[in-house]
Amino acid sequence: MKRLSKALLFAFSGLLFFGFASCSYEPEPTTEPINLSFSTDTLQFDTLFAERLSITRRLKIKNPSNKAVNISSIGLINQSQAFQLTLNGRTQSSFSDQLLLAEDSLLLLVSANIDQGDVNNPFVIRDYLEVINQNNAQSVVFEAWGQNANYISDSILACDTRWNAEKPYVLSGTIQLDSSCVLSIEPGTKIYSAPETFLIINGSLQAEGNLENPIIFTNDRLDEPFASAPGQWGGIVFLEDSKDNYLKHTTIKNALFGLNLNVFNPDNQPDLILENCFVGNMAISSVISLNSDFAAVNSVFYNTAGGTVSHTGGGSAYYTHCTIANYFNTAREDPAAFFSDLAFDNNENEILAPMEVQLVNNIIYGRITDEIQFFEQQEGNLSFSFSHNLFRSSIEILSQNNSIRNQNPSFVEVNDADFRLGEDSPAIGAALETEINTDISGNNRGTSPDIGAFEYTEIQE
Repeated sequence: MKRLSKALLFAFSGLLFFGFASCSYEPEPTTEPINLSFSTDTLQFDTLFAERLSITRRLKIKNPSNKAVNISSIGLINQSQAFQLTLNGRTQSSFSDQLLLAEDSLLLLVSANIDQGDVNNPFVIRDYLEVINQNNAQSVVFEAWGQNANYISDSILACDTRWNAEKPYVLSGTIQLDSSCVLSIEPGTKIYSAPETFLIINGSLQAEGNLENPIIFTNDRLDEPFASAPGQWGGIVFLEDSKDNYLKHTTIKNALFGLNLNVFNPDNQPDLILENCFVGNMAISSVISLNSDFAAVNSVFYNTAGGTVSHTGGGSAYYTHCTIANYFNTAREDPAAFFSDLAFDNNENEILAPMEVQLVNNIIYGRITDEIQFFEQQEGNLSFSFSHNLFRSSIEILSQNNSIRNQNPSFVEVNDADFRLGEDSPAIGAALETEINTDISGNNRGTSPDIGAFEYTEIQE
């Protein structure tokens, strides 16, 4: 029994030892000032829309010395309300008495939220994070660009609505335009959309930018990686009563799809005309047209996870001097361009109607062997004419009518979506002369025009 008591005594002593050993030990901080180091000297936030919280950025505060230091104060000099600080799970305007061990670091989380004001142009909010130990004050610049905006959420737009370039428009939810109504968009207008936002057009969309002041549709996150990521918002949908739609010098990017036509009025009169437009970087497609009529001139459709342009269930597709290029960075089976008289609606109902396709002076190219494909369910339903194009395809007939097949167009840089022509491109001087006198960038086409949306110009280094 005595031996058992002795064993218990030793065990209890061991527990006491490990208990004391496991207690946190806080060394005495130095009384000398220490120059701390920071992961950056300037913490910047890309342009933020007023009343929208930014992503969270990280700032490391490191103690490079071999002594612990007591940070007496961490806070903003100007006490700006635009920046929020979070340390060790607590969000406060400032922090005091933070012990930083030797060669250790603190992680400060910073976000920005800018109030709506009365300034139309972008503005900068700047403050300074001050970190003090032993009266040694060090600072880091906090800087955020702000932009006031017009906010529209889950709305039916008034008839004859006009958007201008004074302030950008930030959309969220479903934005609808009724039939017989017109949405006019002036040059230079920028439209930013939140995730799962769709612009539904039952009436007419008239977006007329110009070369110097294009109209832009994109997502509402302007910080990377979101600023260049596909699928960040829904897209633009045209429904059955929609007509007389016209987009000029308009860029649509970073959506699920760019343009989705469901007009069901295949009279060969275009329901939507594009001129000098860029539509790309989509999680699905640039153009999805179901039993609708579509025309594009001098436009670029590019880089989509699925097929880039898809015209199915009949209707018409007229492309002239366009570049349809798909070099998306994931594997895919769908071609850059697909045309069919057959389609199925959301309820799996068959849609079968005549399809007319006309391709003149276009480049249709990408990473897969057959970047242009056709399907005809009913013989005689698909009418196809083409001339002076550059195709990537195994279909031998596409070498006819002065078209070129399987010769690399030598784009400047496909990984940067730069689809201008390089100096050795077979598209140079190979187009049919038409009434289209300038290219998408305003360059004169002359009497020996180039195939595609761009005329070759010498690249300035």
